[in-house]
Amino acid sequence: MDSFGVLATVTASTKRQAAPTSGKTAAPVTNLASLMCTPLDPVDAELKKRLGLDTPGELLQTFVDGGLDIRQGDYLTVCSTDYPVRACEDWTWPVNGLAFRRLILEDLKR
Repeated sequence: MDSFGVLATVTASTKRQAAPTSGKTAAPVTNLASLMCTPLDPVDAELKKRLGLDTPGELLQTFVDGGLDIRQGDYLTVCSTDYPVRACEDWTWPVNGLAFRRLILEDLKR
């Protein structure tokens, strides 16, 4: 198992807003299921500032395999909680040079 596989211990899925029908917005639908990600960690102030994300909710980050169809506006579902994806960026894992995606999520603390 590679080093990322050891760290990616959380099972998640994504949801994406369905295309409107008859002018009405539908609820988000599952886009990707059973993907593995790293545990959700807080975003540091430097990254929050660099991304220009001003939000009342706490920002979290996680990493997934590169090439997955995940984009800003999707939701990452972890343990039945939906986290809006506020930003995505390609990221190279320093240990092995493989490509991953960093997802910046918002924890709305409802």
